[in-house]
Amino acid sequence: MIFIFTALYPEAKPLIRMLGLKKRTDRTRFQQFVSSDYMDIMVTMKRMSSDGSGADIRPDIVLVITGVGPVNAAAAVSATLTEYDAGSADQMLSFGTAAFLHGAVKSNGTAGVFLLNKLLDQNAGRCFYPDMLIKCDIPEASAITGSTVLSERAAAFMAVSAENYDIYDMEAAAVYQTSAFYIGPHQMSFIRVVTDSGISDDIKDIKSLSEMVAATVEKYVDQILCYVDKLRELSLAEVRKMKEPDEKDSELVDKIINDAHFSRVMQDQFRQYVKFAVLSGINWREEAERLYREGELPTIDKRKGKKVLDAIRNSISE
Repeated sequence: MIFIFTALYPEAKPLIRMLGLKKRTDRTRFQQFVSSDYMDIMVTMKRMSSDGSGADIRPDIVLVITGVGPVNAAAAVSATLTEYDAGSADQMLSFGTAAFLHGAVKSNGTAGVFLLNKLLDQNAGRCFYPDMLIKCDIPEASAITGSTVLSERAAAFMAVSAENYDIYDMEAAAVYQTSAFYIGPHQMSFIRVVTDSGISDDIKDIKSLSEMVAATVEKYVDQILCYVDKLRELSLAEVRKMKEPDEKDSELVDKIINDAHFSRVMQDQFRQYVKFAVLSGINWREEAERLYREGELPTIDKRKGKKVLDAIRNSISE
């Protein structure tokens, strides 16, 4: 599953359109956008079940509007990752706009898209480093996360005191720190589109600002979508890896099937039990080794094999 967090709707608008996402009307705290296929599945599940079950079905992608600032970002990220039970196969993308400070970013002009490799929490003075696992053509940059919109005075101070940082935003470090409670640094990515100097009176008209943000993001939407596709590939690869027992497990599974004289139905059940154990981090091999050690394996017939299957199932479900 892919989680995308943006602070403002104008930042997300081009992605929502290109990804074909629809707003979830059953969520009120933070706006969520998911695929239309997921929406159709949820409607069908609710019609088929009187208790509205289906909450454990997750979309392949969810985009969340967090609101501006570190507090809003932290609240939205925590609520969303908890709701969808984020795990080791998931990927998170924090996307939004930022202000240029100086360095390579400023020399490129006032617009550009950057992958963040270093995040500084201005308030706490702590640095964070997302793992850069994906190869792409998006240039890298470092960012400072503050809690207020830049003033001219603050921007001038940053030019001197933060000379090693390229851009300024108000969410990235908070998103990182909150996500770290649920996923690892290798599952986090941060992309920012630089739009302006960040000084609060650059554009006072809200409508003009929204249009400018959406138009700037639109220029780089193809690069961003390409990155999202790579996140999907990573996530799917991890899911496949988790679902497939390793080579030793596969050998033991085949041996037990033969030694226990499992029927075709019993074989399928046994493989499902093993997959569940692997996904849950349960050491099912210990029970299998006990059965061999105590002479319950190999069995003489399928009837004895049923007892073996029950023993392994019980050890996994305890």
